[in-house]
Amino acid sequence: MKKIVSICPHCVRTIQEDWKAYGTPPEIEHHSEFLARYADRLPKQTGDQKIVFHDPCYLGRYRDVYDEPRALVQLSGQLVEAPRNRERSFCCGAGGGLAFLGEETGERVSHVRAQELVATGADTVGTACPFCNTMFRDALAATDKPAPQLLDIAQLIARGLPEKGA
Repeated sequence: MKKIVSICPHCVRTIQEDWKAYGTPPEIEHHSEFLARYADRLPKQTGDQKIVFHDPCYLGRYRDVYDEPRALVQLSGQLVEAPRNRERSFCCGAGGGLAFLGEETGERVSHVRAQELVATGADTVGTACPFCNTMFRDALAATDKPAPQLLDIAQLIARGLPEKGA
Protein backbone atom coordinates (compact mmCIF):
# COMPACT_ATOMS: atom_id res chain seq x y z
CA MET A 1 0.00 0.00 0.00
CA LYS A 2 1.34 3.40 -0.95
CA LYS A 3 -1.59 5.69 -0.23
CA ILE A 4 -5.10 5.59 1.20
CA VAL A 5 -7.89 7.72 -0.24
CA SER A 6 -10.83 8.17 2.12
CA ILE A 7 -14.25 9.76 1.81
CA CYS A 8 -14.20 10.46 5.54
CA PRO A 9 -12.31 13.55 6.79
CA HIS A 10 -12.54 12.17 10.35
CA CYS A 11 -10.63 9.05 9.26
CA VAL A 12 -8.06 11.12 7.37
CA ARG A 13 -7.32 13.19 10.47
CA THR A 14 -7.26 10.15 12.77
CA ILE A 15 -4.84 8.23 10.56
CA GLN A 16 -2.64 11.27 9.85
CA GLU A 17 -2.42 12.50 13.42
CA ASP A 18 -3.47 9.93 16.00
CA TRP A 19 -1.71 6.99 14.41
CA LYS A 20 1.65 8.76 14.90
CA ALA A 21 1.58 7.35 18.43
CA TYR A 22 2.12 3.92 16.84
CA GLY A 23 4.81 4.85 14.33
CA THR A 24 4.75 6.44 10.91
CA PRO A 25 1.20 6.49 9.60
CA PRO A 26 0.47 5.56 5.98
CA GLU A 27 -0.03 8.38 3.51
CA ILE A 28 -3.70 9.30 3.31
CA GLU A 29 -5.74 11.99 1.62
CA HIS A 30 -9.37 12.97 1.36
CA HIS A 31 -11.19 12.16 -1.86
CA SER A 32 -11.79 15.87 -2.53
CA GLU A 33 -8.03 16.41 -2.72
CA PHE A 34 -7.56 13.35 -4.92
CA LEU A 35 -10.39 14.27 -7.30
CA ALA A 36 -9.35 17.93 -7.48
CA ARG A 37 -5.83 16.90 -8.51
CA TYR A 38 -7.39 15.16 -11.53
CA ALA A 39 -10.06 17.80 -12.20
CA ASP A 40 -8.83 18.32 -15.75
CA ARG A 41 -9.84 14.71 -16.50
CA LEU A 42 -13.29 14.97 -14.91
CA PRO A 43 -16.45 15.87 -16.83
CA LYS A 44 -17.67 19.45 -16.70
CA GLN A 45 -21.43 19.58 -16.56
CA THR A 46 -23.32 22.41 -18.14
CA GLY A 47 -26.46 23.84 -16.70
CA ASP A 48 -27.61 26.26 -14.08
CA GLN A 49 -28.07 23.89 -11.16
CA LYS A 50 -27.23 25.66 -7.91
CA ILE A 51 -25.18 23.67 -5.41
CA VAL A 52 -24.40 24.79 -1.87
CA PHE A 53 -21.34 23.12 -0.38
CA HIS A 54 -21.27 22.42 3.34
CA ASP A 55 -17.74 22.57 4.79
CA PRO A 56 -17.16 19.56 7.05
CA CYS A 57 -15.34 20.53 10.25
CA TYR A 58 -12.70 17.83 9.96
CA LEU A 59 -11.93 18.76 6.36
CA GLY A 60 -12.03 22.53 6.67
CA ARG A 61 -11.26 23.79 10.13
CA TYR A 62 -9.05 20.87 11.12
CA ARG A 63 -7.17 20.44 7.80
CA ASP A 64 -7.69 23.77 5.99
CA VAL A 65 -9.14 22.12 2.85
CA TYR A 66 -11.66 24.53 1.33
CA ASP A 67 -10.81 25.11 -2.33
CA GLU A 68 -10.62 21.52 -3.59
CA PRO A 69 -14.26 20.58 -2.86
CA ARG A 70 -15.45 23.88 -4.31
CA ALA A 71 -13.49 23.27 -7.51
CA LEU A 72 -15.34 19.96 -7.85
CA VAL A 73 -18.72 21.55 -7.16
CA GLN A 74 -18.02 24.10 -9.90
CA LEU A 75 -17.52 21.26 -12.37
CA SER A 76 -21.04 20.11 -11.52
CA GLY A 77 -23.01 23.35 -11.34
CA GLN A 78 -23.10 26.85 -9.93
CA LEU A 79 -21.56 27.14 -6.47
CA VAL A 80 -23.76 28.96 -3.96
CA GLU A 81 -22.22 29.80 -0.59
CA ALA A 82 -24.08 29.47 2.70
CA PRO A 83 -23.80 32.53 4.98
CA ARG A 84 -21.54 30.54 7.30
CA ASN A 85 -18.87 28.91 5.17
CA ARG A 86 -15.20 27.99 5.10
CA GLU A 87 -13.54 28.77 8.47
CA ARG A 88 -16.87 30.02 9.83
CA SER A 89 -18.93 27.03 8.71
CA PHE A 90 -21.51 25.63 11.10
CA CYS A 91 -21.02 22.03 12.19
CA CYS A 92 -23.54 19.35 11.22
CA GLY A 93 -23.27 17.87 14.71
CA ALA A 94 -21.69 14.48 14.08
CA GLY A 95 -18.15 15.62 14.90
CA GLY A 96 -19.49 16.11 18.40
CA GLY A 97 -21.16 12.71 18.39
CA LEU A 98 -24.66 14.11 17.98
CA ALA A 99 -25.49 11.42 15.43
CA PHE A 100 -25.46 9.02 18.36
CA LEU A 101 -26.43 11.20 21.31
CA GLY A 102 -28.64 14.02 20.09
CA GLU A 103 -28.98 17.36 21.80
CA GLU A 104 -30.19 17.46 25.36
CA THR A 105 -32.10 20.72 24.90
CA GLY A 106 -33.07 23.01 22.05
CA GLU A 107 -33.14 22.51 18.33
CA ARG A 108 -30.87 19.93 16.71
CA VAL A 109 -27.65 21.39 15.30
CA SER A 110 -28.18 19.49 12.05
CA HIS A 111 -31.64 21.01 11.63
CA VAL A 112 -30.32 24.54 12.17
CA ARG A 113 -27.62 23.98 9.56
CA ALA A 114 -30.05 22.33 7.13
CA GLN A 115 -32.33 25.38 7.34
CA GLU A 116 -29.37 27.61 6.51
CA LEU A 117 -28.47 25.47 3.50
CA VAL A 118 -32.06 25.34 2.23
CA ALA A 119 -32.35 29.14 2.59
CA THR A 120 -29.64 29.56 -0.08
CA GLY A 121 -32.14 28.37 -2.70
CA ALA A 122 -29.75 25.69 -3.92
CA ASP A 123 -31.08 22.67 -5.81
CA THR A 124 -28.46 20.42 -4.23
CA VAL A 125 -26.49 20.28 -0.99
CA GLY A 126 -22.98 19.00 -1.59
CA THR A 127 -21.15 17.24 1.21
CA ALA A 128 -17.71 15.71 1.59
CA CYS A 129 -18.21 13.66 4.73
CA PRO A 130 -20.36 10.62 5.51
CA PHE A 131 -21.26 12.04 8.95
CA CYS A 132 -22.53 15.26 7.33
CA ASN A 133 -24.48 13.23 4.80
CA THR A 134 -26.11 11.19 7.57
CA MET A 135 -26.96 14.23 9.66
CA PHE A 136 -28.47 16.15 6.75
CA ARG A 137 -30.51 13.26 5.36
CA ASP A 138 -33.11 13.58 8.12
CA ALA A 139 -32.59 17.28 8.79
CA LEU A 140 -33.29 18.35 5.19
CA ALA A 141 -36.48 16.29 5.14
CA ALA A 142 -37.63 18.05 8.32
CA THR A 143 -37.40 21.59 6.89
CA ASP A 144 -40.59 23.45 6.02
CA LYS A 145 -39.46 23.95 2.39
CA PRO A 146 -38.89 21.40 -0.38
CA ALA A 147 -35.65 19.59 0.44
CA PRO A 148 -32.79 19.95 -2.03
CA GLN A 149 -31.04 16.83 -3.25
CA LEU A 150 -28.20 15.69 -0.97
CA LEU A 151 -25.06 14.35 -2.68
CA ASP A 152 -21.44 13.75 -1.84
CA ILE A 153 -19.03 15.60 -4.12
CA ALA A 154 -18.04 12.28 -5.73
CA GLN A 155 -21.70 11.71 -6.60
CA LEU A 156 -21.87 15.19 -8.12
CA ILE A 157 -18.92 14.32 -10.37
CA ALA A 158 -20.33 10.89 -11.20
CA ARG A 159 -23.51 12.46 -12.59
CA GLY A 160 -21.42 13.82 -15.46
CA LEU A 161 -19.86 10.50 -16.41
CA PRO A 162 -21.24 8.76 -19.48
CA GLU A 163 -23.51 5.83 -18.79
CA LYS A 164 -21.98 2.41 -19.26
CA GLY A 165 -22.32 1.31 -22.85
CA ALA A 166 -23.18 4.82 -24.07
